[in-house]
Amino acid sequence: MEEAPVSAERDERKTARVLRSLWNPLLVKELRGRMRGARAFVVLSIYLLMLGCFTSCIYYVYSASMSGPGSGSSMAYLGKVVFASVIIIEIFMVTFLTPAFTAGAISGEKERQTYELLRTTLLPARKVVLGKFYSALTYMILLILAAVPLESLAFVLGGVELGELVLALVILLVAAVFFAAVGLLFSSLVRSTLAATILSYVVALLGTIGLPILLLLFGTMLVSVVFSVSSSTPSWLAEVITVYATVLLSSLSPISTAVVTEVFLLENDALFYFWQDISYASAPWHRIIVPSPWIIYVLIYLFFALLMLLIATLQVRRQARQ
Repeated sequence: MEEAPVSAERDERKTARVLRSLWNPLLVKELRGRMRGARAFVVLSIYLLMLGCFTSCIYYVYSASMSGPGSGSSMAYLGKVVFASVIIIEIFMVTFLTPAFTAGAISGEKERQTYELLRTTLLPARKVVLGKFYSALTYMILLILAAVPLESLAFVLGGVELGELVLALVILLVAAVFFAAVGLLFSSLVRSTLAATILSYVVALLGTIGLPILLLLFGTMLVSVVFSVSSSTPSWLAEVITVYATVLLSSLSPISTAVVTEVFLLENDALFYFWQDISYASAPWHRIIVPSPWIIYVLIYLFFALLMLLIATLQVRRQARQ
């Protein structure tokens, strides 16, 4: 009879230890400080206002260009244009807003001379890094979810399915995770918030603008090199290399991932993967499985985000021991 109360007490102590290990007071403090002032709501209002104005402009320009009442196919095309435009604008906003919230997470504490005070709380380096990271990521998730009603306008116009909306949200959320980790990494490596912000924006510019251009040029060179090495009629191996290289390269940027994933979805109805036929005379029986770029994009970006968070944690821990 006495074993039951002892077992219950042991379970309560174990639950309390688990809750204490998960509880992060720095996260609570950061969220309260971020949402208490007017800045968070001003940024959210401007963000939604810009998206709403841009969507309205696209709708009215397209409607004015139509000579008569819109047919079902034209309205479906308008829905795709509105949806794609909103997603591209969101990718740019998430890419450039997220590092701004994390670039000064660690370096800002040093500049305000509150970093040593933060270390006296005896919080481990892991909780310091994750508290800063989760607070910025939570606000970015709020921005992404707040724009879902604008994206859902495409359902009214037609031409967009639920799977496309889910994939767009996945791409945006993974981009937010990655670029939040980028800002936090540079914030832990340098002492100046300005330097951390500049380095974070360099990576953001490279990922959204520079990398797609480089991928396009590199992909063109790759195709020419592969087919020049092969015979006059390309072999099945040359086409396999070209297909997989194209999918891999397009998965390295959120914009190219969104575009190529949409192309695969429209042409092959491929949400996860599809089979590509290699129909050459030398090998008419070959078929290869081609994954959708968003899968590779998620794996690559999450891997490097975790790696950057690990480096930031080790850097904060090393600084605490000095």
